[in-house]
Amino acid sequence: MTATRVLMAGGGTAGHLFPCVAVAEELQAAQSDVEARFVGATGRIDAELLAARGLPHDLIDAKPMPYGLSAAAISGVVGLVRGVLQSRRIIKRFRPDVVFSTGGYVGAAVAMAARWVRVPLVLHASDVLPDRSNRTVARWASAVTCVSPAAAEVFGEVAVVTGHPIRREVADATAEQGIAELGLEPGVPTLVVTGGSQGARRLNTAVIGALPELLGEVGVQVVHLSGALDHADLRAQWQELGAPARYHLIEHLPNAGLALAAADLLVTRAGAASLAEACLHGVPMIVVPYPHAGGHQRLNAEPLEAEGAAAIADDEQFTAQRLLALAREILTDTLRLRSMSDAAFGAARPGAAGDIADIVLQVANSTGLAARGPGA
Repeated sequence: MTATRVLMAGGGTAGHLFPCVAVAEELQAAQSDVEARFVGATGRIDAELLAARGLPHDLIDAKPMPYGLSAAAISGVVGLVRGVLQSRRIIKRFRPDVVFSTGGYVGAAVAMAARWVRVPLVLHASDVLPDRSNRTVARWASAVTCVSPAAAEVFGEVAVVTGHPIRREVADATAEQGIAELGLEPGVPTLVVTGGSQGARRLNTAVIGALPELLGEVGVQVVHLSGALDHADLRAQWQELGAPARYHLIEHLPNAGLALAAADLLVTRAGAASLAEACLHGVPMIVVPYPHAGGHQRLNAEPLEAEGAAAIADDEQFTAQRLLALAREILTDTLRLRSMSDAAFGAARPGAAGDIADIVLQVANSTGLAARGPGA
């Protein structure tokens, strides 16, 4: 019997790549003969993340495509064309039964190539407001899995609401593991700060500015996942403050579940993956949506604020003083903390990755070997 082959397209950021990893885990758990291969972007974090996990992959030269007319936008168009051509060669060589794409500029290139050579396509829309990549290629998709009913409305009858897929290592992390592996003090409230895989200067600046009061007056220990953006500067400022032991500065944590499982409060951007992972661990959140890219992050966060799981803070007003005020307000209110945690748990979709894997296999198995062409 010939194995089912699935090409996983999502790169440029961990937010696009890790959902592919999560779905691939469930594909191989559901059907042992599944062969998954990944496509990421050159010059990004993709190669490092995929190689560290021993996952077979190819890289393409697709690039971000900013809105409006600019040199960067023209470069993005050129990168898209090159990425489509490279993806077509990858598809011809790997001969997948189905392509699974999480959108973005890598997903767009691979999806267009899949259409070109008539390989079935399944999309995942991570955001409440789906990105323009997925909106553009959705007309060719056999199915679109979505994080919410609002996202599903964009795609019509091919849409299925599944929630956001999360890797098993993130889902299975425990507080005890997080405390041990991150060197935390048991019994001390833990504030986790993350701006996603790229880092967020607004969050980084606020937390280092508030650090003396957070560690002293508020009485927390801080796990700060800074990303590469400001890591060196933050380390220098930490040393200027006397290198306090309860501040744990980490550039990149491969398994963010370790920090989330140990967290009493999370400060985060509103990327779909960050919010879904926090909900899975029932972590109360201060959410600072990225104010650009069409405002889609605020739309991700607003349902969690309405349900009581999160407090939203505007980016331009998120200073050290604002962080301190919110941390004091939430951490000193035991009933509110419990209510926020319960609301986060209530918003979680722990079966999302498995549900998406089932849909991918249905599409793959309904086409059989037809997509591979002669000699498969």
